[in-house]
Amino acid sequence: MNMPRVGLAALSSVWLLLAACSSPPPATADNPPALDDPEPKKPKSDAVVAPSSELVKEGMDAIQKQDFAAAKKVLADAVAKDPQDPQAAFYYGVAMDGLGDTPGAISQYKKALELDPKLVEAAVNLSGAQFEQKDAAGALATAEQGLKTNPKSPELLVNRALALEALGKKDEAMAAYGAATKARPDDAQLRITYAEYLAAAGKRDDALTELRAVQNVDDPTLLAALGVRFGRLKAFPDCVAALDKAIKLKDSADLHTRRGVCRHDFGDDAGAQADYDAALKLDANFAPAYYYLGRHLEKKDKKKALEALERAQKLDPVGPIGKQAKDAAEDLKKKK
Repeated sequence: MNMPRVGLAALSSVWLLLAACSSPPPATADNPPALDDPEPKKPKSDAVVAPSSELVKEGMDAIQKQDFAAAKKVLADAVAKDPQDPQAAFYYGVAMDGLGDTPGAISQYKKALELDPKLVEAAVNLSGAQFEQKDAAGALATAEQGLKTNPKSPELLVNRALALEALGKKDEAMAAYGAATKARPDDAQLRITYAEYLAAAGKRDDALTELRAVQNVDDPTLLAALGVRFGRLKAFPDCVAALDKAIKLKDSADLHTRRGVCRHDFGDDAGAQADYDAALKLDANFAPAYYYLGRHLEKKDKKKALEALERAQKLDPVGPIGKQAKDAAEDLKKKK
């Protein structure tokens, strides 16, 4: 069942770095979420075979309605009536999962796999639950065992990659993300994660290939994430194109500022200035726009650059943007 146990990773989004900056740029509270880490996967509801009994069907229907308490009650009866039914054990675990009883769910998923080692849904949910419980080694073992009988399961391949990453096995994780991406080629978040690994390994062209494969998405958050990563790889036309599309879908000061940074790094001074102006027109108190405007103007107009950096400090006095703006302003004042 497609029962969400773990929410999407809420990682802070990383701002692009201007060519003139000497340290990593700060993140801001209202940045789009980074999409580096896919969540542990669960099987889709249509992947499960027909119900093994009327009680199991009743429990499945309750789960579909998000009525986990009712599902747990009827599935407890199903398990009691037929302790050898792997489906009853599996869905009993799903109901527990939905109620927040992860240890109970893990117990039932394990029981389901003991009864039917080929039940891919149980292997997927068990590895996901183990990952949530910080048992990456257990999640890896479960995923790899499940892949022996279901070697092309996209969900198990993703969970294996996540477990390897959590265990710090970077090279194996990169290969695992590659395999998962081949099994789930339309998963933009997964491709972005794989591209991050490739980029970190110095495989820029391969990373760009992965990112360009999902340029047609129509989600502004994903497009913003693509833009950031294109910028990191100095693929500035791709960065601008991704953010062009994001802005058409959902205009914001954040997106204009990001595109301004890409345009600045690409040498499009007029375009960068236009984006920073547009950002501040949309939100006159958006500190990142003032910060990057200040950095943009450093070599052109020292006075205006300092004004922008000081404005960023005032708007974010104790945050990372304000700190970097303060440092940048102090460095600029020292220059003749």
